[in-house]
Amino acid sequence: MERGREYAKQRAGRAGSPTRPDLLAGAAEASLTDTDQDVVKACLAGDADAYAALVERYGGRVFNIALRITADTDAAKDCAQEAFIRAYRALHQYDPALPFGPWLYRITTNASLNHVQRWHAHQTPVDELPEDPEEIAEGPEATAVRREEVAEVVAAMEELPPAYRAALTLRHMQQLSYQEVADALGIPLGTVKTHLHRARAALKVRLAARLRGRSA
Repeated sequence: MERGREYAKQRAGRAGSPTRPDLLAGAAEASLTDTDQDVVKACLAGDADAYAALVERYGGRVFNIALRITADTDAAKDCAQEAFIRAYRALHQYDPALPFGPWLYRITTNASLNHVQRWHAHQTPVDELPEDPEEIAEGPEATAVRREEVAEVVAAMEELPPAYRAALTLRHMQQLSYQEVADALGIPLGTVKTHLHRARAALKVRLAARLRGRSA
């Protein structure tokens, strides 16, 4: 997704990483030859420029996770930047024996959910999420109806425990596998399945109650 890739290039220069084209090209090359663990090791050894490789590699996906949670481009940029900053500051806590991606997605999800909770941002229904939010093309009436539906889902999801909201976001919005969700949240696979089952059931109950109240 072009917007995500462009975001990655922009943020590479804003997180204390190089901004010159030649250095960004070096970061892109490093992302093809070095493992995530190699790059993290270089960062921890004092090579701040190495972090640009991780921003280049994961910037697009991090931005898209934030965009799907916040449903707002500017908010997604802020959340993605916050996620990379948090991740950079917490690199010493990262376990190199585990995949870097799910660890970063967990940070991104938390940052984005925090934003939604603070500002009550619009969020796309989990069962109607398009593959690419940029492809949405609706008329004024359809857009108004969709916003109303989105607002209902936002309100219902905010009533769920944060752990349930995070599991729903990663599984249904980011389309991670159950195991990837477990890795991202740092919980057992069985717990993920339990969270998702209970979250879906609770969400349906809350949405049904809201619909009944609106039609009464």
